[in-house]
Amino acid sequence: MYLPVDVWQGYTGYWQSAFIRENFLSIGHAAWQGYLTQWRGLVACDVEVVDVSTLDWRSDHVRYSIQYIPVPEVQPYLKIHNLDTDFVRHLMEVVRTYPPGQDMLVAVFGNGQVDINWLQNLAISPPNCYHEVCNRRSEFTLEPSSDRRCKDGY
Repeated sequence: MYLPVDVWQGYTGYWQSAFIRENFLSIGHAAWQGYLTQWRGLVACDVEVVDVSTLDWRSDHVRYSIQYIPVPEVQPYLKIHNLDTDFVRHLMEVVRTYPPGQDMLVAVFGNGQVDINWLQNLAISPPNCYHEVCNRRSEFTLEPSSDRRCKDGY
């Protein structure tokens, strides 16, 4: 028998996959919007996590900021977080060659940890995430808005 992901993550300290799961559409939206406006890059999420052992990812509000880091800015951005030079060099090759319509590169920073994920074979592609968020904008923002629809960018 396997424990639910929220339970075992509380014990191991690995919480990043639960964060990505619960914020997947927003991350995918940022990935595709960033690609459309700035070409290849990675999505960086700075997460304010206090105590992951007591956090219920499905119901507790977790504050985070999300930004898209285009290729020319990825290496300097990662250098700030003191990542291994060889790892950054390998990651830069991935950033330059991944298929942005199918995959996402996501860096999750929080609780003194850095976790970088190359998400592949996604059930929902970044372009589809983008359209879902645009078409359901009221669920993702607190600002009142009109019924804005996405501009097709692919």
